[in-house]
Amino acid sequence: MNYWRGMMDWFVDKEWICETCGQNVGLEWGLVHGQCRCNDCHTQYQMRANDKDRTILTIPKCLLKEEYKIPAKQAWEKYHIPINELTGEQWDEFVTQPIIE
Repeated sequence: MNYWRGMMDWFVDKEWICETCGQNVGLEWGLVHGQCRCNDCHTQYQMRANDKDRTILTIPKCLLKEEYKIPAKQAWEKYHIPINELTGEQWDEFVTQPIIE
């Protein structure tokens, strides 16, 4: 079964760009309602404020843990392949080295 299906059709703020790849190429829906991913780098986002009030967001909320955001961006800049396609060895290059901002 394919988890990711179809273009997201909720309004997204025009100024929004993906935190990992810097593109605004579009988002693709996942099977979990309100969850989507960047079409380019596959960074996952939430389109709901939280599970309780179910408020719809216009600026997607990144689902990467804070400690992985910079390594994911660095890996994208070097390899230009989606996060879920990085090998363990490629990912370790960025997670194990000091973060340079």
